[in-house]
Amino acid sequence: MKQQDHMKVGRYHSWVENGALRLYSHRFGDASGFSCTLSAEEARGLLELLSRHREEIDQVLNAQESQKYHYAQSLN
Repeated sequence: MKQQDHMKVGRYHSWVENGALRLYSHRFGDASGFSCTLSAEEARGLLELLSRHREEIDQVLNAQESQKYHYAQSLN
């Protein structure tokens, strides 16, 4: 069995297992958690959605980085 490729996205831990995307979240001190599995077809749909909106996501990230930079400069 090969080692799983895990990635933390926000508060969610994610990995692919047997072609399915698995998401899990559990906060310390909280008795409940969140678990979700997307089939290979559902995971592909999510990937396609994210890919179609890549430019929009990049624009927001660039704007956030610019705001952080300007804020840091204003502290100096």
